[in-house]
Amino acid sequence: MITFERVTKRYADGTVAVDALDLEVPAGKTMVLVGPSGCGKTTSLRMINRLVEPTEGRILVDGRDALRQDPVKLRRGIGYVIQQTGLFPHRTIEDNVATVPLLLGARRAAARGRARELLELVGLDPALGRRYPRQLSGGQQQRVGVARALAADPPVLLMDEPFSAVDPVVRASLQDELIRLQTELRKTVVLVTHDVEEAIKVGDQVALYRPHGTLAQVGEPEDLLGAPADDYVRDFVGFDRGIRRLSFFGTGDLDLDTSPVLAGDATVADAVSTGAPWVLVTADGGRPTGWVPRHRLDAAGSATALRDLAADHCEHTFTAGTDSLRAALDAAVLSPAGQAVAVDGAGKTAGVLGYEQIRAAIAARAADGARGKDR
Repeated sequence: MITFERVTKRYADGTVAVDALDLEVPAGKTMVLVGPSGCGKTTSLRMINRLVEPTEGRILVDGRDALRQDPVKLRRGIGYVIQQTGLFPHRTIEDNVATVPLLLGARRAAARGRARELLELVGLDPALGRRYPRQLSGGQQQRVGVARALAADPPVLLMDEPFSAVDPVVRASLQDELIRLQTELRKTVVLVTHDVEEAIKVGDQVALYRPHGTLAQVGEPEDLLGAPADDYVRDFVGFDRGIRRLSFFGTGDLDLDTSPVLAGDATVADAVSTGAPWVLVTADGGRPTGWVPRHRLDAAGSATALRDLAADHCEHTFTAGTDSLRAALDAAVLSPAGQAVAVDGAGKTAGVLGYEQIRAAIAARAADGARGKDR
């Protein structure tokens, strides 16, 4: 969908922001440009819609040379989301979202109807359309910015650090929303960020820049984590890249242990007979409620119901087959028993997973990945 061919941006003072960039952005995928401040990633993004003009080279958008197109028409066909949303403060949310359809000749009623549909699409109540930007939270405003960028149904969406101005909780929610929207809409997205964690989470492809506008590595997030091209890439993705890589390993075929899982009406005698150092107590149709360690069993009467002993609560679980091995490891680390509790889609306990099983699963998936690379 987007191709950079030996694109260079050189300013009058001799500063080279982007140097001979060759890059292809696949149609319907999210390409994340990531790197340190001043490395040329935002300049690259803005050259796509000609907010910055390249000095040399060509940029093709859907096979057409961007430099040979009318810049106004080009921009109206490309969605653009910036860090501070850029909403018009004197216009309602509805009219903000309807801006581009109105510029393209849509009737006001139709444009506002489209705006209400898009507000709902990005997870906002369409009733908010009658408010003004100052009446919305930062996260809500950012969602409005995404809705406005989608209003004319553009094939390309450019996003310049769209979530960096909000708090971490809202940021994670907006990232999840972008992933959901992409699953549904399949736009060609180019997103700029300085946060490698965000790049790995939302990107189908990641282009990591070096200082002075050159590329260090381009590939799928797992490639950067599992096979960094050099020390620069290795240092940029971080010392914990092994843990991050677990996000790409599934949990659908894990061998879960059900022997230490007992219902609340089971007795201490039942728990002792399992021989497990910890037992997981369930209630409400199989939902995990808490752990009981062996020393607490030994101090209780053999006929005591386990529901009366489960004081170590089970607050962190993972959904088998849906969540990643990283989520399973996180659940194990946070568990008082050192074991991850797996649940199904309804929240019912599917089994538990200890560190040894997680280690074996990691080794197996890493080996499968290596064999896949060899093929």
